[in-house]
Amino acid sequence: MSNQTTQDASQQERLSRARAALKDVEARIGATREAWERPALPLAADLSPLLPEGLRRGQVVVVDGATSLMLALAAEASREGSWTAAIGMPSVGVVAAARRGIELSRLALIPHPGAQAADAVGACVDGMDVVLLGPSLVLSDADRRRVASRARERGGVVIAAGDWPAAHVRLEVERQSWSGLGAGDGRLRERELTVAVTGRRAGAVRRVRVLLDADPGMRWTRPGARVDVDEEVA
Repeated sequence: MSNQTTQDASQQERLSRARAALKDVEARIGATREAWERPALPLAADLSPLLPEGLRRGQVVVVDGATSLMLALAAEASREGSWTAAIGMPSVGVVAAARRGIELSRLALIPHPGAQAADAVGACVDGMDVVLLGPSLVLSDADRRRVASRARERGGVVIAAGDWPAAHVRLEVERQSWSGLGAGDGRLRERELTVAVTGRRAGAVRRVRVLLDADPGMRWTRPGARVDVDEEVA
């Protein structure tokens, strides 16, 4: 056997060992699973009653009635390293995003995509973990189906304002109330939302109360005020 043949055989052997090692790593960390099967993105503890399984990859979540809730849903994943995009949401700037806990170094803002909305959304779903969509984006039903399919393929999460046919989960803010003001004095300390939760697999409407904008210096002691869940037959 020539030296060249021996070298080729040795290289093939090393390549085979490297491929075997890579497959072993992929199997151990779960990288061989479909993107949508990977672990859900995390939620802040106060919001977990809304989506007990977290932000499941490949899903479209509709939020109706509160842009602040959309940002809050993305915040924990952002803090833990996920990339976020906000498209068609001109009222959302870096101050609002940072206040909600979004990591600005991993945030893309596209406030006015115009006629390129479908392309912009598609590009962000390809490269971002969480994509927030404003209510005025010009997207056809076909565009929405493609976005949902792409999110499933890539393992991202789409959080859309307003309506989205065939969304996996819908969160509708039915009521908001602030506390903290006295008789002409004081300051707003926290906001309580009552959110109706529905979904494809849910057989009933769940109503969940959650707090946003809580003042960390204020102790909330009223029984059941942090989270209160009740159900009604759909």
